Amino acid sequence: MSEKQKERLEELFRLIKENPDLPILPMVDSEIVADDGYAQWTGSWGRAHIEEYYITEERIHFKESDDFGEVEDVLSSEYGYTVFETMSDEVALSTYNNLPWIKAIIVDIDLPEV
Repeated sequence: MSEKQKERLEELFRLIKENPDLPILPMVDSEIVADDGYAQWTGSWGRAHIEEYYITEERIHFKESDDFGEVEDVLSSEYGYTVFETMSDEVALSTYNNLPWIKAIIVDIDLPEV
């Protein structure tokens, strides 16, 4: 096992130990599974970190209250752009922050280290 992989796993284990009630959400790099076949793929352990996420019909979003473009993307996806357009910035940010975000340990699954 490479030193980089060892460090990443140690960080993941530390986060799990310090946050035993948080779910663990692996996020697989799209380049790993860019295939329509029925095979298995390999990856490598990437960064582990704690974030909040929310799933709309279109995709998964990670909470970024300081990025109003992300606020717009999430609310437009969830309520439609015409509804989002009627919101003031304050209402939009409040609505965004009050969505049922899920706090989790996010583990990036990256391209394999060869």
